Amino acid sequence: MAIDSNLYCQTIGKTPLINISNLVKPDGAKLLAKCEYANPGMSLKDRIASHMIHTAINNGQLKSGDTLVCASSGNTGCSVAMIGSMLGIKVIVVTSAKCSEEKQNHIKAYGAELMIMPDTDYMAKASELAIKHGYFDINQYSNPANPEAYYKTLGPEIWQETQGKVSHFVMTGSTFGCISGTGRYLKEQNAEIRVILADPDGSNMHDYYYKSFKENDNDFAVGAMKPFIIEGAGKSKPTPCLNFNVIDDVVKVNDQEAINMCYKLANTNGLLVGGSSGLNVHAAVEIANSLTSEHIIVTLLCDNGVKYLSKIFNSRFLTQNNIKVGAAQTA
Repeated sequence: MAIDSNLYCQTIGKTPLINISNLVKPDGAKLLAKCEYANPGMSLKDRIASHMIHTAINNGQLKSGDTLVCASSGNTGCSVAMIGSMLGIKVIVVTSAKCSEEKQNHIKAYGAELMIMPDTDYMAKASELAIKHGYFDINQYSNPANPEAYYKTLGPEIWQETQGKVSHFVMTGSTFGCISGTGRYLKEQNAEIRVILADPDGSNMHDYYYKSFKENDNDFAVGAMKPFIIEGAGKSKPTPCLNFNVIDDVVKVNDQEAINMCYKLANTNGLLVGGSSGLNVHAAVEIANSLTSEHIIVTLLCDNGVKYLSKIFNSRFLTQNNIKVGAAQTA
């Protein structure tokens, strides 16, 4: 009997909201985190994969038996491959060499085809394949169903679960659909809510924001992006899914800070999460420490740390990349 994909996709979202205020100084803001690793594909990207695919099906752009191509830093590829396998859609995921081995194997476990390209080429390659072969390009970086998914699900969940008391939303981004869609919903409920983008040190979003980038200005440039370790965060230039109008600040977090927080979350809170989660929480803690107890900050634990056992939870990888987190933590 075929699986009821609509019923299965109902297990996406409604993730737990947990209190991690033990990481904040006693008189700082309350810090809450949505456990997006609790989604069936172990990341927040299940939300957009389901919504983008079902939107395409409902619009007549995609059907069972078709081939879908997805450029992804990893997690969206996992989620698209998962849902495609249920719907009889062939999935080709194009990713970069930065994608962890665990995420690569996760994608292939669903029967999807995986192509690994140099870091700068994977998005262009997906587009090229779609044009050449007539595949459906899900194009998460430009697809309006991406921020719409978070506007319809994550934003309302945060608002309801905090009884409308959330004062700050802190989130990193790569497509920027999450911060844009969630931020738009929250600000529509209360314009005083501050939405803060946590950006890897090396990404260009801080400079684009503070040098007054205007939407669709293709001639605007801030220089080359510098290398960084954290996956699924940061970009060399804004994507069409990024709405700077809902963002109030952009704060930088470096690899050392993000990975230190991953180990702190594991060793003090029993939370094994990925690097983007460490980045989010580090930024959120710094902000919480600058505020008072009447404020409520919400951030995201984006995915499961099991996806990074060969990288940020591997002592050899850390040593090769000059990251120090303490002997006991890397043993």
